[in-house]
Amino acid sequence: MTKIKQVNGDIHLIQDLDYQRRSWKVQRVGWVAMGLVALAALLGLFGSGPLSSATTGGKGDPLQLEYKRFGRFEASTRLRIHIKPGVEREGQVRVWLNRNYVEGVQIQEVIPEPERVEAEPDRLTYVFHTAKLNQPTAVTFYLQTQQVGLLSGQVGLAEKQPLNFSQFIYP
Repeated sequence: MTKIKQVNGDIHLIQDLDYQRRSWKVQRVGWVAMGLVALAALLGLFGSGPLSSATTGGKGDPLQLEYKRFGRFEASTRLRIHIKPGVEREGQVRVWLNRNYVEGVQIQEVIPEPERVEAEPDRLTYVFHTAKLNQPTAVTFYLQTQQVGLLSGQVGLAEKQPLNFSQFIYP
């Protein structure tokens, strides 16, 4: 706090330099914090950007999943599942999502439309009728998030190792 005193006709200022230095430090910390938030937003932490899109599963794996790491409550999002040739059995491909994940989202549409959906205690299995796959194919789930916070999921093919993924849903 600055006090003004008048001594013999001159103005004499009493300054609290410690307070002024602390104030400048707080100001600099605030600028850095605002810069980091802006940088995180540009990278996709709060929406679209290079950090928001993710893929799990390797190129040699029978399954590969594309998803968004970050979403908003009641906003649309999608899971795109790439399926390699040779995973079909008896003219069917069986893709499952774990039940905990499915309870945190509302499935709006599945393309292509599954032949049927089988409910099991820990998962929902989507059965797609297919001819012998000579080329990779994809299944897309269009979803609306119904839960705030961390949403962990698994996706897999029957009798294959599942892929784990997580999404953070903002309010």
